[in-house]
Amino acid sequence: MNYDASQQLLLGLVLAVMIFGVSLELRVSQFVAIVKQPQPILAGMLGQCLILPWATLLVTLLVDLHPGLELGLLLVACCPGGNMSNIMTHLARGNTALSMSMTALSSLLALVLLPINFALTTAQNPEASAYLAERLQALQIDQASIMFNLLLLLGLPLALGMLVGNLAPQFAERVMPWFKRFALLAFAVFVIGALVGNWRMLTDNLGLVFVIVVLHNASAIALGWLMAKLARQRGANLRAMVIEISMHNSGLALGLIFAQFGGELHMALVAALWGTWHLVSGLLMVLFWRNRPLPALESVACVS
Repeated sequence: MNYDASQQLLLGLVLAVMIFGVSLELRVSQFVAIVKQPQPILAGMLGQCLILPWATLLVTLLVDLHPGLELGLLLVACCPGGNMSNIMTHLARGNTALSMSMTALSSLLALVLLPINFALTTAQNPEASAYLAERLQALQIDQASIMFNLLLLLGLPLALGMLVGNLAPQFAERVMPWFKRFALLAFAVFVIGALVGNWRMLTDNLGLVFVIVVLHNASAIALGWLMAKLARQRGANLRAMVIEISMHNSGLALGLIFAQFGGELHMALVAALWGTWHLVSGLLMVLFWRNRPLPALESVACVS
């Protein structure tokens, strides 16, 4: 299992640099527009924070899996979005401001909703509940860690990037091509690194567990598309919602599994496979959308 807290921090810092580069193209007016028309972010939170965890519970009740696998699926489903979704949205020419807003809000809601959702959903699954009772009394979320990551790895680079982009637009325009190249290169390194670092795990689990993770992620993609359609969103907003709802903070899930579940193998396997596969599925969505035109009336910051 390829999990190292120091590596997670390094990746987070690289992501912060990428977020800074993305934010150079963002304007305050884009966030104001989201506040004035909150339908997409509300629909996104409904799908990500409520429907997906409980839909995952329904699946675990219908199929006969090892309780550890079911717990892993439930935990990942309860986790908020991660910063990588913001980069994916940017590369896919989606609404990056909406993506960042959804990431920030889902992370804040996770302080309360993650333990509640996980406790309630596992309680409805008798086998998973009994298996969990042998290993854990209550799930304790490291709120300080979540706030640290939210502020330092998203809020600070976002604020600095927007500050430079709005106050020194000519300078931002000169340096943006370099940050775009860095974002594309770093993204490729993330995907390749995830595949290489977890290759043995992937090849050893190309059967049932891998298929389950792929199908779970695909269902999250479908849910993102459905919520966007129900909220009457299209173009850049639809892309942001689909990517955001389908990418979860699997690093947080792994941290919780190792810190509070004794590194339970089946749970850790699901979270690690999720963390690897959603990069691949995200790349596929980027490749699908990147060169497809947006509706003529839409104008969002995107990679050229």
